[in-house]
Amino acid sequence: MVLAFVGWGFAQAFLPIGSSPELAIPSVDASLERLATISVSPSRTIAVSSFFLSHVLFAYLVFGFVDRRDRGVQLVRFCGIVGLIYAAYGFTVFVSGNETVLWYEKWTGHESLTSSFVNRNSYAAYAGLGLQCLVAYAFYWTQAELAENRTGRELYRHLLETMLQKAWWLPIAILLTATAVILTNSRAGFVSVALGVFVLFLLSPNRYQRSANWGKRVAAYSTGLAIAAGLFYLSGQTLDTRLQKDTSADRRFINYPHVVEAIEDRPLLGYGLGAFDPVHLTYRSPDEPGWFSRAHSDYLELAHTAGIPAAVWFLMALGIAIVFLVRRLVFGLQYRAFIALGITTSLQLAIHSTVDFSLQMPAVSYLWVAILAVSLAIAHRCELAQKRDNPGLG
Repeated sequence: MVLAFVGWGFAQAFLPIGSSPELAIPSVDASLERLATISVSPSRTIAVSSFFLSHVLFAYLVFGFVDRRDRGVQLVRFCGIVGLIYAAYGFTVFVSGNETVLWYEKWTGHESLTSSFVNRNSYAAYAGLGLQCLVAYAFYWTQAELAENRTGRELYRHLLETMLQKAWWLPIAILLTATAVILTNSRAGFVSVALGVFVLFLLSPNRYQRSANWGKRVAAYSTGLAIAAGLFYLSGQTLDTRLQKDTSADRRFINYPHVVEAIEDRPLLGYGLGAFDPVHLTYRSPDEPGWFSRAHSDYLELAHTAGIPAAVWFLMALGIAIVFLVRRLVFGLQYRAFIALGITTSLQLAIHSTVDFSLQMPAVSYLWVAILAVSLAIAHRCELAQKRDNPGLG
């Protein structure tokens, strides 16, 4: 289904059935001007369609790489460690003056941790994905110990001893990455990551915990919430101020009606993938402040550039993948957190994409595609293993 969407993107660039003169947009591609293609900027549409195609191929390669579940575990851990490295670098820059992005002088977001990113919202999305990978790996590691059926003090002592010996870095990594998310001061980023992690906590426990006392579960979740609240209190004053800020004056909300108006003028065919800003300029008043190269809502921009039918088709394809994962959670057992990871990272970005464009950042989009492909592969392997061990399930 996603390949069909990509094919539609290329069709927009080459099919000579569109018309753009009424938009008063000069042709970006002089050689294709007389064709009056669906896309008002064929070269941009080809570039963005190729960008989508590269993600499909990347997902296929990752899925093929995870031919065993332990490979998926290693890949998720690797993604979490990379997220930790970005968070550690960002925190170092933040506490040392926050004046640079890599070797460039920082020109925006001086009060926010952005690591090697320029945009704090994009880094919040990236850090959130890394954080969820670390949390999922923590569930996997912990539940491997729970599988030994220890209980009470013996269990807690065993977990503590094993953590100090084998996984001492994991709680430090989670705390540092979570702090980095808070220090981005991204409202949508913080809310979407928090909800993603919360749902990951709900979906990840496997059958080894079914006999656990509900009081212990409540105590564990309460402890987690208390730690999160403490982190927010200690490092989130600027974020707290932004969360309380009136969003009605936010320019993106003032700008959305212009995007909707453009969609209403061409709802079926769209203006061409990647052709948002040349069209958008014609719908804005010249005296309006600011300039938007993106819609600051991936859903609106997708409908604007691809057309409503193609946008719905694309979202349906992603929805089918999520339903596939949800239905296979029952097969996850020890690997259940990794199946849930594909669901919760998608939830995080789905929420964030309503008011931002983080998925248009390659670092974020490729990382998410890798995580989703790993989750799909592990879910498939878990289902095959369960049906092989229990033929009655088939």
